[in-house]
Amino acid sequence: MRFLETITAEQFCDIQESVGFGRPNLLQIERAIKNSLYIVSVEVDGQVVGMGRLIGDNSRIVYIQDLFINPAYQRKGIGTEIINRLLNYIKINALPNTSITVGLMSAKGKEDFYTNLGFRLRPNEKEGNGMMMNIRI
Repeated sequence: MRFLETITAEQFCDIQESVGFGRPNLLQIERAIKNSLYIVSVEVDGQVVGMGRLIGDNSRIVYIQDLFINPAYQRKGIGTEIINRLLNYIKINALPNTSITVGLMSAKGKEDFYTNLGFRLRPNEKEGNGMMMNIRI
């Protein structure tokens, strides 16, 4: 197993498709990769079996985006290691004496994975629901 700080657009599309989220537009993924703050991918026998990436302003707000683990490799610690590497990147690149909000949107049924790593659910007593909008072009 090798952890890399890169991924090709084709590999990204393959891993997203493997988790049942469909196959995205290749050009869109090339741009997404280029505009990411940081990417971690995991290779086993030459095949990418997991990936995660950070997006945001790299100062106050960072989002963990697109954490995908091929179902055949789930529950083997790969997702936890990817999250740890993403969080480590944030800590290493943070300005001293500041606070960074790390956000994410969990796939349905995967919330416990994130709460076990220290993330909190919304809504709660202080924070409302997360929201989103998809725009079809």
